[in-house]
Amino acid sequence: MKDYLKTPHNSSELDVSDIRRARRGLAYSAPDGSRRSFDLYLPEGEGPFPVIVNVSGGAWYYGHTTSIHLGRTLHCAVRRGYAFASIACTSSRDRKFPYQIAEVKCAIRHLRSRADELELDPGFIAAWSASSGGHLSLMASLTCGDPYFDCAGDNTDCSLDAVAAIYPCIRLNATEDDFLRLGLSPANFRTGPECMESVFLGKPVEEARELCELASPINHIRSDAPPVMLLHGTSDCVIPYTFTVEFAERYRSVTGREAKLLLADGAGHSDPVFKDEKASAAVLDFFDSIRVKKLKDAEK
Repeated sequence: MKDYLKTPHNSSELDVSDIRRARRGLAYSAPDGSRRSFDLYLPEGEGPFPVIVNVSGGAWYYGHTTSIHLGRTLHCAVRRGYAFASIACTSSRDRKFPYQIAEVKCAIRHLRSRADELELDPGFIAAWSASSGGHLSLMASLTCGDPYFDCAGDNTDCSLDAVAAIYPCIRLNATEDDFLRLGLSPANFRTGPECMESVFLGKPVEEARELCELASPINHIRSDAPPVMLLHGTSDCVIPYTFTVEFAERYRSVTGREAKLLLADGAGHSDPVFKDEKASAAVLDFFDSIRVKKLKDAEK
């Protein structure tokens, strides 16, 4: 196992030179009133454009608004006609759970309230995020109206129309045994002060059972949860894929609907297979189908 806090991370920015309509360094107000930057990429032509929000991954600790870890997802989304807003939440070194969830909600509200000036369609806002970003996106979408997860004290609309979560953190209390049962060894510390979940929660996970449960998306699935798509690799040594399978099963039980689940055999965490044109097309097809259904329902 490695100390994630001391492991070098690739912070290189993605080459977005082929996206002409890029607005970098825009800002929204965080729960504490500070300014948080985000990047917005728009398709060619006239809006308003449906919106995809990407919450940067990085174990709640590292995050870059336009990271190389996005792969082709951003380019494919813009080419398909979606606006792509990329945000990076405050590092867990500076703020602890549940602050970052409230931040995501603030970003969604900002995009919705400024839709006209940003050329966005407030009628469709979805999230497409990986790892800890997938966790935050799921939590934000599943806790609408819950004041505990909304430090801003704002009850205006922060809903999402759909969520695509890529190898998301579904439970915060994964143990070494959870990986060993899959024939894997965990990549990072699972207990102690070097455990990234402990850093995020502000308390060692082995001493924070109730806090872990409160911070886990699987415990917040409600009947009105938005449509969800989940992608995970079976050789992920950071987050057990079995937790994502369990989330899909509980989602079906609670909502009566199926979560779209795609498992990549042999793929690891942050595997290139999740960032290529094929995977991007699958996620965008999912979003397209939700948009079509929403339009048909509105016409009834």
